[in-house]
Amino acid sequence: MDTVYSGAGVAPFSGAESASPDLNYDFDTFIQDQDLDLDLDLDMDYLAEESSGSGSGSSKTLSDGGSQSNYTVPRASTAAPMPATRPQVPLAPAVVPPLSTSGIRTTAAAAVLSSRQQRMERKGHTKSRRGCFNCKRRRIKCQETRPACGHCIKTGLNCEYPVVPQVVHQPQHQIPIFSLQDMRLFQHFLLQCYPHYPIGSENIWTHEIPCLSEKYEYLMHAILGFAASELLNTDPSLIESAMTHRLKAIRAIKKTLNAAASSINPTTSSTNDKTFEEGNALMATCFALTFQSVWLDDGMTEYMTFIRGIVIVGYQMYMRGSKFLFGAHLGDKQADLLEPFMKQVPLINKSWAEGAVRAIEGLRELVFSDDDDDDTSTPDGVTPEQKYYELILDMASKCLASSWEAYKALTAHYAWWMMLPHDQFERLMDPSNQVALLLATHWIALKQVMAPITEVEKRGFAKVPDSWKEDSSSSGGAGAGGQGKKKAEKHDMDVGIIRWLRYLNRSVGREYARYNTWPEWVEGELVKDLGVFGRGSVKCC
Repeated sequence: MDTVYSGAGVAPFSGAESASPDLNYDFDTFIQDQDLDLDLDLDMDYLAEESSGSGSGSSKTLSDGGSQSNYTVPRASTAAPMPATRPQVPLAPAVVPPLSTSGIRTTAAAAVLSSRQQRMERKGHTKSRRGCFNCKRRRIKCQETRPACGHCIKTGLNCEYPVVPQVVHQPQHQIPIFSLQDMRLFQHFLLQCYPHYPIGSENIWTHEIPCLSEKYEYLMHAILGFAASELLNTDPSLIESAMTHRLKAIRAIKKTLNAAASSINPTTSSTNDKTFEEGNALMATCFALTFQSVWLDDGMTEYMTFIRGIVIVGYQMYMRGSKFLFGAHLGDKQADLLEPFMKQVPLINKSWAEGAVRAIEGLRELVFSDDDDDDTSTPDGVTPEQKYYELILDMASKCLASSWEAYKALTAHYAWWMMLPHDQFERLMDPSNQVALLLATHWIALKQVMAPITEVEKRGFAKVPDSWKEDSSSSGGAGAGGQGKKKAEKHDMDVGIIRWLRYLNRSVGREYARYNTWPEWVEGELVKDLGVFGRGSVKCC
């Protein structure tokens, strides 16, 4: 039996009984006779929505004057379109139960209220969490008024509150200062390109200096810039990163040096000043910027500038009684370390040394010319160009007599640059000063010819990267200037100074070109073979 409706006191209709329905029955007239103010379209839509989630149909309870009737609303099919006109329902008036609009609306309101109650959040706890100890002990709510709550004032008790820890909120969207590429550069510095100067300070560069760089950002920028410059031969795209880190380090160190210089008081020194941790960070930054300058074509001016910066920082640290991280590797201690090795070094090729002496002496007429009207001479009447000339000529002359004496002349030349007055330093670094430019080309060329002497510094290195050792072993059996030496050369920072020679030779004016033939010859030989003057002939450590 197919049941259509089931209600109190109403028998179900079978299919046989409904075989001949009264098709003339008007259902709309029946609704109007019942005096129901009902919008059938709206209410049927509502019932369809309520029944859409319960299978083929859902059971609804409608109330009318306290009586209840149950009926089933079938799910509307979406496959066939709705008819244009409402069909006549084959149902007798006596079978249809009375409907009530109030029942439908009451049920809808109850459903909405129930859903709202389910969505209500749990009411927060109102118990005092920061009340005083007395109120907590008495288990009463504390007003939490300061300095004493009302209960303690009323009872005359000493009101004490628990200590509330301070919560420091970190910024949610803080942009990192250093990137993943910077981490790569930092690793390269620690493993492959840590400096070897001052001689024997490698462990300081790989242990103490990285710890300082965590605290002093300008030191970190100097380290990353140096590492990026060292990788330019294999990855030219790092040029932007190298220069960005360098500029950030230079700006920061200038600001710090100016502040430190203005705060020096030689008559007083506090206990905190003696530690002067920042002084070692500043000195390491100057060293790193100095070494990076070697990889720049026009880096000679900055190289000398930062060498002088090391002296400034060292003076400040000395005035404060500070401890030098590099103290065991500065001054005469390097010479004492290298002397046993240097005394065993044979003289360089005689023709190279004699060519250097002749070329430098050819500059005498320019250096001692009476056309110089600028009064920047020293108290003994010697101009900076003349002193410059004497130092490099002495260096070249000693290459003919003793390699050890020639090396000491080279270190004396660097010391002179460090202590040079600022006005004289600016004069020698002036690009328009062609005499100083010629002296610079001859000095850089002479330093390349002295490679067999300066290479002995490697004997004093505390350690070298594993890649150095691999390249040195692969050079076995290669002749002078072989490919193995060229591999080892890529790690030698001094090779970068060849860039200076090329840049300076191009800067010499045409009217002075005849004085610069020897430096250009040295550059040409190095272009053919970097090991032509004996570079790479000394093994590390």
